[in-house]
Amino acid sequence: MVLARSALFATLAISTLALAQRPGEPGGPGRGRMPRNEITKVLDRFDADSNGRLGQDERAAAKEWLTENRPQRDRERGGRRGPPGFGPPDGGPPDQPRRQPAQPRTIKPGDVTNHAEEPLLDPDVVRTYFLEFEQSDWSEELGAFYRTDVLVPAVVRIDGEVYEDVGVRFRGNTSYRNVRGKKKSFDLEFDFVDPKQSVGGIRNIDLLNCNGDASFMREALHGWISNHYLPAPRVTLAQVVVNGEDYGVYAAVQAFDKDFLEDHYGSRKGDRFKVPPDFSGNGGLRWLGDEAAAYERNYQLKSAANPEAWDALVDLCAVLEHTATEDLERILPQHLDIDGALWFLAVDNALGDDDGYHSRASDYVLYRDPKGRFHPIARDNNEILKGQRRGPGSRGPGRPDGRDPRGGRDPRNERDPRGGRDPRNERDPRGGRDPRGGRRGGGRGAATSPLQMAERDDRPLLRRLLEVPDWRARYLANLREIATTTLTDEVIGRRIEDWRDAIADIVEYDAHSQRGVDAFEQEFATDGDDKPTANSLLGLIATRRKAILDDSAMTGSWPHVSDFEATYAVNRDGDPSLHVRCHAAGARIAKVRLHHDRGSFGAYDTTTMHDDGQHGDGAAGDGIYAGWLPKVRGGDTWRFWIEAVAEDSGHVDCLPAGGGALPMRWKAPKKN
Repeated sequence: MVLARSALFATLAISTLALAQRPGEPGGPGRGRMPRNEITKVLDRFDADSNGRLGQDERAAAKEWLTENRPQRDRERGGRRGPPGFGPPDGGPPDQPRRQPAQPRTIKPGDVTNHAEEPLLDPDVVRTYFLEFEQSDWSEELGAFYRTDVLVPAVVRIDGEVYEDVGVRFRGNTSYRNVRGKKKSFDLEFDFVDPKQSVGGIRNIDLLNCNGDASFMREALHGWISNHYLPAPRVTLAQVVVNGEDYGVYAAVQAFDKDFLEDHYGSRKGDRFKVPPDFSGNGGLRWLGDEAAAYERNYQLKSAANPEAWDALVDLCAVLEHTATEDLERILPQHLDIDGALWFLAVDNALGDDDGYHSRASDYVLYRDPKGRFHPIARDNNEILKGQRRGPGSRGPGRPDGRDPRGGRDPRNERDPRGGRDPRNERDPRGGRDPRGGRRGGGRGAATSPLQMAERDDRPLLRRLLEVPDWRARYLANLREIATTTLTDEVIGRRIEDWRDAIADIVEYDAHSQRGVDAFEQEFATDGDDKPTANSLLGLIATRRKAILDDSAMTGSWPHVSDFEATYAVNRDGDPSLHVRCHAAGARIAKVRLHHDRGSFGAYDTTTMHDDGQHGDGAAGDGIYAGWLPKVRGGDTWRFWIEAVAEDSGHVDCLPAGGGALPMRWKAPKKN
């Protein structure tokens, strides 16, 4: 029987979502600024009853000890000493308008809409989290245990349900240190006391205060866009109320834990690394030598201790460093999810993430699956889509189009006109700080063109992937897919409008807002012709879209894959088979490939689909291509996707849009 695409998905359960200095060189491992990721161990010292948590008296003793023993870095900010848990009292730019209520409003659970029937991280729902601490000085308590292994218990109410003994801590770096008052970011651990307690199977939620984002949407936009194309944290907007007091809009973010793995990869097994904020460039999968200890400075293993995980990380970095270009396509897929990495980089570029891989090669996470392959995954993405900035903390040339504000293109992003790499983009042979004023190896702002930073030695994931023509073509196709499908007024414009309508009232009454109502409204400002202003959220998106589509790398014809169908049959031996067909047009087609793999993990094999009319009603030359999954056995689970290549330009199009990062899936029926 022949099934149309929609029927096939339902019937066959095919699913998709529409994703260093080298050792021995000066300034090598151990030199330069270290990531600020250390946690002060307190729990074991004061856990008198050995129950894995601190009671009220135990926390009091621990706080007294921390007063004298807390590391200096956790007591100071920019040389200014202050009480733990509080940023500068005036917080935020001094010239930033901040119209907001003088007093916070009180909210009770009965005052808000109940969304119990909707998934916890449904992007269409803005639900309210009620946090209830037994102590009135809860902020001081959480601040005292910032960057320690101690959680403070609270009762959390969501959609009328009560969750007792939820562990809470303040989290974040700049979202903690640079924010005045009590509106910090929270970690909620629902299984703090009861290992079975969860909210719809989710045990850990991050509530982020959207630091520096007057729209409150950037983190949620990154998550919403990413999940169209690759496994990424699910994000939605939320309201937070603490001890009855309204703290306004937050971003509720799926934590990078085993629940995340099961949700996106169908397995709770594997190793999880965090790459904390770091300006050295060493967290970007640079090869730092053969010893795992050199990598422990820049990577944190968040799952159970596993020497094999560290060895695998070293091997991945070694392959990126030493493998010849002609061998990369054969070797690297055994260590890395190529398609997931290409989408990870494309989203980072398309949304101009100022804290992402292009910008500083850190602040992301890595998952090593049960077959040993690594998957890079974005995290903490509130610094996307930034406009022109001035003053301390600004990075990059200061214009969203990537041009030097003094005129012309920023010379730091150009190739040497004499050929080869621009020496200004190379590592400082003296080590330490970059002579231009930046930190050695660090980024200078988000990418502003499709192939920016593709030559940098301190961005090996980007540089080596784009050396392979087929992977480079997929990367450009990913950027084009984002620009033409997601970053349009019809799609992202509607998403932003819906969120704005949903949170406008919350922002209006938020006395704890860092920027205020005026700044929120400026994020959606329009000019006299009712068009978004340049630095509004939609204006910045339009700038990114234009920068992608107008780039010379995007010229030439583009193929288009559509009209997918599949034929499921049983052969004479009783074994199932699946034949697939599609239509490829839009350009003169060089080839159509069917990429496939049996199981949940592993590199794809590739077969060629043929335009010969042998597997359907069409005739040769009609643009209908056909192929089949080889050696199917009953009960097998397959992942597969289709890729068409244009003959003249080499551009590609994939179906589904996420390609190998979010492929179609099919489980073959068991043999009768």
